[in-house]
Amino acid sequence: MKFFTAATILLLSSIANAVPTELEIRADPPNSPVHLKNGPAQSKSFKCGKKTYKGRDIYMAAQYGVNLASIGEVRGKGKYPHSIEHNDSKGHHLSFPADCPADKYRKEYPLKVGGVFNGGKNSKPSQERVVYYEEPGEIGTDGHPLVYYCGIMTHEGAPTGGFKLCK
Repeated sequence: MKFFTAATILLLSSIANAVPTELEIRADPPNSPVHLKNGPAQSKSFKCGKKTYKGRDIYMAAQYGVNLASIGEVRGKGKYPHSIEHNDSKGHHLSFPADCPADKYRKEYPLKVGGVFNGGKNSKPSQERVVYYEEPGEIGTDGHPLVYYCGIMTHEGAPTGGFKLCK
């Protein structure tokens, strides 16, 4: 009987240890505004890859990326936002404006129609990215972080794993 009791306790404790613990839910970053210099009009539409984005989608993706970086967080398997320190994308030249030099402050963040990509287990980034440049500490005339709009790009029609700029 003592063996049966000990075996039951051992079995129950191993089951209790196998129950997954609660995942820590990461909160969204603060929704602080940014000054997106040279950014598109919020109501204007842009075709990139197979999707059409509004200027508002582009602003929201850049804003979300900047706010994530401000608290030292990233989202998704690709760890967005991340730097684009080169102008070559798998043999395809990417030509960005002068306000967007190729260094660690030029970043990309996935675009999403009508919202923002926030990572997660069942959330896959789109093929398109907003590219922006933000040097920490630069402030726009409106008192918000100064962010330079560099453009949008897509994997669609680019060499495997590469990007091409959208017009």
